Amino acid sequence: MAVTVIVVNYNAGPALPRMVDSLAPALGPDDELLVVDNASEDNSLDLISNHASNPVFIRNPDNRGFSAAVNQGMAAGRGDFFLLLNPDVVVQPGTLREMERFMAAHPGAGVAGGRVCETDGRLQLACRRGFPSPWVAFCRLSGLSFMFPQSTLFARYNLTFLDPDQEAEVDAVSGSFMMIRRAVTEQIGRFDEDFFLYAEDIDFCFRAKQAGWKVMYNPAAPITHAKGVCADSSPGPAAYQFYHTMWTFHKKHFYKKTLPPVNLLIWLGVQGMKFVKPRLAQFKAARRSK
Repeated sequence: MAVTVIVVNYNAGPALPRMVDSLAPALGPDDELLVVDNASEDNSLDLISNHASNPVFIRNPDNRGFSAAVNQGMAAGRGDFFLLLNPDVVVQPGTLREMERFMAAHPGAGVAGGRVCETDGRLQLACRRGFPSPWVAFCRLSGLSFMFPQSTLFARYNLTFLDPDQEAEVDAVSGSFMMIRRAVTEQIGRFDEDFFLYAEDIDFCFRAKQAGWKVMYNPAAPITHAKGVCADSSPGPAAYQFYHTMWTFHKKHFYKKTLPPVNLLIWLGVQGMKFVKPRLAQFKAARRSK
């Protein structure tokens, strides 16, 4: 079995060669590393141009977004599995082969993710999560999920009631570290390019589960994720896109099933966040740069 590793790069700087250095020892002769660059303005590609892992570059003249770049990688890749990795992760020894073993042991799993950790070792909760239905989103925004983290009713957003050391079937895993069986893309298609940045991973998992595939969390496959390296190069637009795609996801999957007054409240909430959060992100970035 061959694995096509797809990395979408956007101004990742020195994080990109760190990621490639960590991944390279695990790459087998049938594996391939594809780096899709969305018009980076830094020298990140130059830093790995002569790397021993022999990466293949797809250079876009403009920023086409995460989904479109992943789809370019999938179209070019020849592997039985696609492994999506962010350029700001460090892959632990054995992780790549463990994910391949895990998928072979779970033939019903179309998508899987591993244990994504902060740089201090804490679990990044977004690496296994529930779908943001209106109820799940309400529990998150109201604070109920934080007040009752062990509740299967209130804490579905980040599934904090699950043991992080136990494998589990979940709703979705993070696109920062996601293995996809090629057969899934052949059945349901690739990523939805209406999602420019964020929520494309949740949408893909939603469609995979609708088609009868399982989405799995594998704690035996760890990586470290210095979250936000690419987004930090453009914090305001990144924050805007986060809330814009939340509405895109809701409209695609839940809008017709939701009462009109609830849809209106969700829309108003998203519009408010789209106005406030980008300005807050830019303010924080400006303070950090001082």
